Amino acid sequence: MPAYHSKQNTEGYEEACSCTLLPIKSDIKGQAPIYNENGEDIIDEVLTYFRANVLFRNFDVKNGADRTLIYLTLFACQCLVKCEKIDDKPTALRELKELSRKQFAIPGDANWPLGSLYPQPTNRNESDLFRAYFKQAREELCIRLVERHLFDQDGSKNKWWQSFSKRKFMGKELKE
Repeated sequence: MPAYHSKQNTEGYEEACSCTLLPIKSDIKGQAPIYNENGEDIIDEVLTYFRANVLFRNFDVKNGADRTLIYLTLFACQCLVKCEKIDDKPTALRELKELSRKQFAIPGDANWPLGSLYPQPTNRNESDLFRAYFKQAREELCIRLVERHLFDQDGSKNKWWQSFSKRKFMGKELKE
């Protein structure tokens, strides 16, 4: 069974480091175009496909949307690891928002975990665009992950989601 790929339409959207900068349903200011349609945006896809995709060691990239999906899936894994010892929703949200805003590696950096899967930025503009888009996407992912998946209605931790903190998508992990 192959991994789940993004179903997002990539036509007409800007790219940075071969990642399509897809629209996001978000109130957070940033570089992402605003998602004006019904249905799933890229963050919803990451969360929908996460538990299935994280089981795969290989992922056949079909387009720029898949690269965006891969990066955000790896970030979701990093969030789960960060939340292993956090038992309440407000603390988890605060810690993950802080994590999402931290400086992070981009393609071309020495500590970039995905090697040549993502080409280096060709100029400063492209690296700034990549960083700005993913900063916004990371923060929105944190909010949705905590609000919809990591904690049950009664405020207790969802053990089924948290159990995936031990998995490494594609055998890789993002570093803080």
